[in-house]
Amino acid sequence: MKRKIFPFVFFLLSIVLSIERSLDPFLFEEDLGEGFVVLRIEGEHRLEENKLIAKAKVLGGDFPEIYNKGALLTVYDALDLPSRYIKTYAKVKVSEGRVYITSSYANLSFADIKPSLRDRMISRVEGKIEDPEVKNLVLTYFLGEDQELLPLKVQSAFLITGLVHLLVVSGGHLTALALMLRYLAPYRYGLLLSFVGISLYSLFLVPSEPPILRAYIMSVFVIFLLAYGERPNLLGTLFVSGAIILFLYPEYVRSYSFWLSFCATLYIILSLKDAPKKNVIFLSFWVSFFAFLGTMPIVSLLSFSAPFSIILTPLLTPLFGLFTLCGFLDMMTLFSLPSFHLELLGQLIVKSVLFFSHFAPKVFFNFSLWEAVLSLVLGSVGLYLLKGWKKLLVSVVFIPFLF
Repeated sequence: MKRKIFPFVFFLLSIVLSIERSLDPFLFEEDLGEGFVVLRIEGEHRLEENKLIAKAKVLGGDFPEIYNKGALLTVYDALDLPSRYIKTYAKVKVSEGRVYITSSYANLSFADIKPSLRDRMISRVEGKIEDPEVKNLVLTYFLGEDQELLPLKVQSAFLITGLVHLLVVSGGHLTALALMLRYLAPYRYGLLLSFVGISLYSLFLVPSEPPILRAYIMSVFVIFLLAYGERPNLLGTLFVSGAIILFLYPEYVRSYSFWLSFCATLYIILSLKDAPKKNVIFLSFWVSFFAFLGTMPIVSLLSFSAPFSIILTPLLTPLFGLFTLCGFLDMMTLFSLPSFHLELLGQLIVKSVLFFSHFAPKVFFNFSLWEAVLSLVLGSVGLYLLKGWKKLLVSVVFIPFLF
């Protein structure tokens, strides 16, 4: 019993400590003044009147407290950037945990930094795939580039259908990659190969966002437990992984991305515990329903809910699965295989999502923050205690908060 409750207590402790630490003025609200910063531009930039706006990662400079943090860069009197890596004299401010860097084009210069493995992969994709929609889908789906790379109509279609979660690099990607590598060698060597593969992918090829960090830590625990002949406790692993992330990055306690990923995974794990059937097709819809419940209150705080995702996610998962398999095989060869199969699958995905977006309903709910927290906690307790078909009664918990 103690072994089961310890991860949960550890996670609660991490939340309490993170709330306090996330209010550190250097992490939450501070005018750092002016100085030099070295940045790596993430994704595409956009132009607004006389300024250029881009997402960036701080690599160096005069402000060590913001190293490796994401930032929003604003450059006045600029139409383009000299490079993905730049050095500039700028004003730096932290507001509500977000880093804002403001400079002018005259202060920008090229930063002589060797391109990372991720940068080289991005260049290979850009040079290989001709269809711009598929190219940006591959960059977003496999390498975690900003979803703003996709055309506005495609972004809107993924949002309206509730399939935007499929674009986020997370547990599904790591599971697919780990399974592919696991069967390339005998059991323990296959597990070791899986560990190496997901480590390279998670730490060097995609941005360190909350969903991928959670998925990576969970995957590492599961792989090592399997290697030592232990049966992984996925619920305990989730709580421990969440606690580790919040101890390392206390600001994530205020991150919608972290909580969406955590709650979706929590509800999936709990829904599979004592599920009424073991049929794969049934479980795909079953899991999709409870993943929707686990994220609906949080999503409703930001925008509308998309219940059509309950049906669409299982229906399109085989197509995304094949796309994932082909993409990772291509990535293992540094994108040197013919691109026909990847382009065809990418076009099918885009056209399918656009087609279904014409029929997808949007539902608006009025959750407050505390109503979202309370409903999700009550729902997870119900899922843990109930068995079989009775788990569906958990949906009743959310009804009072919908109006």
